[in-house]
Amino acid sequence: MPESNVKSADATAIPAALVREIEDFVADEAHLLDQGRFEPWLALFAEDGMYWMPSRPGQTDPLGVPSIFYEDKEVLAIRLRRVAHPANLAQAPLGRTSHLLGRIRIENAENGLLCAHAPMHVVEYRDGDGQRVFGGTCTYHLRRENGQLKIVLKRVDIVNCDAPHSFITIPF
Repeated sequence: MPESNVKSADATAIPAALVREIEDFVADEAHLLDQGRFEPWLALFAEDGMYWMPSRPGQTDPLGVPSIFYEDKEVLAIRLRRVAHPANLAQAPLGRTSHLLGRIRIENAENGLLCAHAPMHVVEYRDGDGQRVFGGTCTYHLRRENGQLKIVLKRVDIVNCDAPHSFITIPF
């Protein structure tokens, strides 16, 4: 079967090999989170990369309206080191997640970025707190740096973003 290209929203073709690379990247990113491999997960981010979880449906401003998370790579690193630290008894044992991703849509974005959207369900289990299920969409803004895809922005829109939540420690 011949390889096909995927048409992006702006009608430019995205080569099939790049589509597969992005699909694999997104799947691998979720797998690293599920395995609790936070250092390699963090390495997927560009140095100026951001992780954003809005607190309102359709939120467009991460700073003018409170967000569940709006963290740069440095703050993410601090948070993940603290969460995974053996002396962090409040998080022991560390919660576990399982990501289920739907079909990934890819498009060209501004400034040469690629944008991937993945519907997702995340099951999170924490000893003592039980199991929670989150659904929503992950949006990735990606760019190539030194031959590797890097996350410039990962936005996680959970369906119940405006509901009360107990603490969310492991990124989705």
